[in-house]
Amino acid sequence: MKINRPLSPHLTIYKPQLTSTLSIFHRISGAFLAIMVFSSILFLKIGDLNLTSYYFYRYAFFFTSYSYWLILSLVNFSLLALCYHMSNGIRHLLWDLGFFLELSKVYTSGIIMLFCAAFLAVSNIIRFYFS
Repeated sequence: MKINRPLSPHLTIYKPQLTSTLSIFHRISGAFLAIMVFSSILFLKIGDLNLTSYYFYRYAFFFTSYSYWLILSLVNFSLLALCYHMSNGIRHLLWDLGFFLELSKVYTSGIIMLFCAAFLAVSNIIRFYFS
């Protein structure tokens, strides 16, 4: 006799919680930062191979002059991801030490971590633009 029901609860059943959302974004920001580091290393390696080439300089000039908004948005988004990932990593280290493990403190530390990450990102972006 086969019962027609799902084997495990589906995502539409659960209400999104702050803790699960922060955990998912921590993983996404880590993957994004890894991709950005890998692509920047790859770009620098490609640049190393053809530094005397006229076409490389032409491509670099075209990319930096016409795609300035794209480069700045990638830098700002990477900075935001780095600040979030670093703040959440410090929160995880505090959990490993045994602090903030009660449910109310987990939510409070999550909100404080979001404000710290936003403050760090905005202050670094302001410092970047005014330096």
